[in-house]
Amino acid sequence: MVAERGNASTPAAPNKAESFQVRKARLRASFVSQLPGRLADARRAVAELHPGEIDHARLDALYVLFHTLKGSGATFGFRQISDTAESAEQAMRRAMDSGGWVEAALPTELARLMDDLDALALAADVQVDPDVAPGFELPGPEPQLEPTSGQAPDARPGQPADRSQRMVYLCDDDPDLAAQLAGQLGCFGYRVRAFTNLADLREAVGIERPSAMILDVVFPEDENAGPKMLAEIRTGEEEAIPCIFISCRDDFGGRLQAVRAGGSAYCTKPIKTVELLEFLDRLTNPHPPEPINVLVVDDDRELAQFHAAVLEEAGMVAKAVSDPEQVLGLLDTFDADLVLMDMYMPDCSGPELSRILRQIPGHVSLPIIYVSSETDVERQHKALAVGADGFLTKPIEPARLIAEVGLRAERMRILHSLMVRDGLTGLFNHNAIMQFLEVAAANARRAGTSLCFAMLDVDHFKSVNDTYGHPTGDQVLMALSRTLRLRLREDDLVGRYGGEEFAVVLSGVSVERAKRILDALRTSFSNVTFFSDGQEFRCTFSVGVADFPTFDSPDAMTEAADRALYRAKKGGRNRVEIATVQDRLPEPDSTGTSDGS
Repeated sequence: MVAERGNASTPAAPNKAESFQVRKARLRASFVSQLPGRLADARRAVAELHPGEIDHARLDALYVLFHTLKGSGATFGFRQISDTAESAEQAMRRAMDSGGWVEAALPTELARLMDDLDALALAADVQVDPDVAPGFELPGPEPQLEPTSGQAPDARPGQPADRSQRMVYLCDDDPDLAAQLAGQLGCFGYRVRAFTNLADLREAVGIERPSAMILDVVFPEDENAGPKMLAEIRTGEEEAIPCIFISCRDDFGGRLQAVRAGGSAYCTKPIKTVELLEFLDRLTNPHPPEPINVLVVDDDRELAQFHAAVLEEAGMVAKAVSDPEQVLGLLDTFDADLVLMDMYMPDCSGPELSRILRQIPGHVSLPIIYVSSETDVERQHKALAVGADGFLTKPIEPARLIAEVGLRAERMRILHSLMVRDGLTGLFNHNAIMQFLEVAAANARRAGTSLCFAMLDVDHFKSVNDTYGHPTGDQVLMALSRTLRLRLREDDLVGRYGGEEFAVVLSGVSVERAKRILDALRTSFSNVTFFSDGQEFRCTFSVGVADFPTFDSPDAMTEAADRALYRAKKGGRNRVEIATVQDRLPEPDSTGTSDGS
């Protein structure tokens, strides 16, 4: 949890070992304990109001205070406190809408409301009425923090963790296509049984249940025979077999039939193998998906931590901060998928913070959802107009909070992936991998750690395309991309630099270790056998590696790695070369040209 402003009574950062109920009770108790101090601050501000004067600053501050108290009171189950704070908030709004004029009756009205709030604060330790805060409980049974067995939380019973042990049934009445797809999937570790008719598929499913099925839509029997077969197989099944439909049909009717039958994905012909592999990995992967990261920003510390606790219980990673000034620094280290922020905060409002984020290139598309007790639709729309994506009204039911955050974050992840991924290999595209190199270099410079950048190039790739055809060349590129993704560490970043060139960013490793890692990958890839029209062949690749701080900028590392790659090519290919100081570009002379031009 990020360090936050506050006094000694600030609650400690959430302990994830605590149950949600314990955390909820602790945050509610903290709200009650800090209530007298908040009301004392409000009384002092009210006492400083002078009838007949214009006082925008004090009215704004009081408005935020009462607005915050309205939302947190409702969330923690104190309806009377919330309603009374709302009356004070409305009085502030009337004064603000009249140009900031403090009418004679305003201090008297506020003093009466403050008396009511003081009395309610004294009685705030009464039992919370569940009808007052219907959204206070989490939906359903309280989730367990850890799986009850060694199995991953979303693993299917009996599902093999090793990709090579996962059986996939593939059925297409075109025997050549079935054989080709089975061969391609086999290159990436799946066990595939290919069928050309539905009767054989039905019999096989009855004998051995596969991890997934790939099924054509159209067969000689019927233009929707595939979906009908899946519906038949699923009849009476307790657990459905994931199914990917493939078809030359790209019409609405075909897709509708596939969805109604329970299809999990739909790929149109000609099949993009990388797309099919992504679906297969997602449907058969026994490991839990990467959790959603949410940054919660609210000047009410207890409320921020409460919303963070709700999201954490749903399996997300949530960080709560009550000072908007800390947000930019936190986003440098916390890869947030979404920001959940209050609309009214004393030092920086939600719309102002949204404008700041939208002016930073890396945060232009970051989803922002306001959580506020503001009910005026026009003000909500104005707040959304500055670049936010949604508005939730306090108190927000946990079930809705979880659903809204989860859906918006997942959609943004999908859109972002499409923007930064290469269409053929699924790796980061050129722009993305170069941006990651810039970030990695900045982190390495700040932390004083090592960093390596490698450029890989498939040897004699033009000859592969000319001899075996571009589809076979694409298989080589996909196989290499798959090898890099599966064999490198999770922290390493892999991208397609362009054509048959790939780029790898390895953080925290010396250049000697990077060479050993890439040499092992090179040797492994050289043993992969490819097939085309009955012919068998193998491919190799060459590598150039540059390290930081020998080369102290992303541009210098890229140029040096490229020169080292050129030396690897000239030196016989199928080798790894380390960039040296001789690979630095010559310094430009006064005319702007390099000495070696």
